[in-house]
Amino acid sequence: MHKTKKIGLFLLAGALLAVPLGVYTYASTDPSSLKQLQPVTSSAVQGTEWVRKCVDQYPEILWLADAKVRKTEEGVATLQGPYSEQLFGQKYIEFDRTIMTLRSLQLILDGSDKAYQEFTEAQPKDTKLSRASFENLHLQGVSILKSKYQGMSELEMIQAMEASLVLGDIGKSEKARDIFRPYGANAPDHDDFHGEVMQILQKHPKLCPTFDRLTPSTKKLLSQTANLAHYGHMTHIEGGPGMFSKLREGGVAGSSPVALSFDFFVHTCDVAGALGHVNNRSSLVYTEPSHLAMQGVANACKVLADSQKTEMDAYNAYLAIRANWLGLNVQDRTDRALTRMGAMLRLFTHEDGLILKQAVLKLEPETRAKIIAQLDIQEGEELRRTPTYMPAVLVNLANNPQLGASREERISQAVVLGLPFLSRVLEAHKQALAENRANSDIPLNFNKAAGVAKQSPTALLKGFNIDSEGNVCCSSD
Repeated sequence: MHKTKKIGLFLLAGALLAVPLGVYTYASTDPSSLKQLQPVTSSAVQGTEWVRKCVDQYPEILWLADAKVRKTEEGVATLQGPYSEQLFGQKYIEFDRTIMTLRSLQLILDGSDKAYQEFTEAQPKDTKLSRASFENLHLQGVSILKSKYQGMSELEMIQAMEASLVLGDIGKSEKARDIFRPYGANAPDHDDFHGEVMQILQKHPKLCPTFDRLTPSTKKLLSQTANLAHYGHMTHIEGGPGMFSKLREGGVAGSSPVALSFDFFVHTCDVAGALGHVNNRSSLVYTEPSHLAMQGVANACKVLADSQKTEMDAYNAYLAIRANWLGLNVQDRTDRALTRMGAMLRLFTHEDGLILKQAVLKLEPETRAKIIAQLDIQEGEELRRTPTYMPAVLVNLANNPQLGASREERISQAVVLGLPFLSRVLEAHKQALAENRANSDIPLNFNKAAGVAKQSPTALLKGFNIDSEGNVCCSSD
């Protein structure tokens, strides 16, 4: 962890701005703002009262309070009274996550010692987000609010942040899908669906109250950054260089750096709230290692500000950072594949890298060759669409007590069970694409397989099929 902190200081060098730390208050010079709703992140109310305020102001959050919501199969819901249970009498995981993303935004923009203590209260001491890193996040947020991007006031910018967090996961809601399906939104992937919705709302804003009341400049920013890039895929290296294609093709890194910073900052808050169904006060996810990884992704994205750089340059820049943390050789194909797995498993140390290397040697040479072929993506070989939820499969294996008493045993089993399974699915999917039996525009979705990894991990050794929506279904599904 000492080495990780040193890396963090290097990544953060030059990033801090001369803005005093403390409770943040927005300034508005727009007379019309008096008629606008005040941001929920500026409210002084707490607990369930604050959650009710969020729901009243952003009714779309209720779309996630539904048993049919497509929840992510990672983590286990707490039994200690999540907000959804307090308000509705039952747990709605995605509802609780969205509320926690807004709370994370509130704490980060606050920036005070008290906010930092609450944000990190439940984090393990050895991976706890440092005060300096939290301050850096605070200053990033304040810098965006004060940017006056496209003439936007601070009030407009904070409303854009809140609206972006509220609407980001509506693709997981069947209610939202029913509302927007008649207008042409039908992408299976929830990020793609969100991108479709943002385009539809340009012509039909009243379908979404939150979007409808935003100012024209705010609406434009949300549309500009919708599905701009999947930073989560990048952070966990779920795909290849193509993950950076939209950024390079759109030229946002060079032409609109504030828009890119806005989008990445909103993503940061989204990550911070990811386990809001487990803990509704403190961010369990946004630790110091997570911060360093995401800052590494941000730096890789900025590589594309140079029009001469390619997706492969950005990809290799981040892969090299992760390989270095794990003590792996970024020039070696096996190590490159293991670096991807290490990123998916949120591993950061040389010791972790050694566990991966020792575990992969337990596999037959033929199996290792197939893993390399599928996970060390070469230029021109990757899928058109990045698969989703591959990390959830590996994380659930590494956390499964059925696979060993020690962390080392479980990580080793994640390699032995997980990598062959992922490579078999990827190989089969590529074969189906080659034979025109699959749609290249529909990404593979491993979410159901992640559920199997949590409950019956050895089922990953059995057969599987891929349905028309790209869902990978195991024999025990």
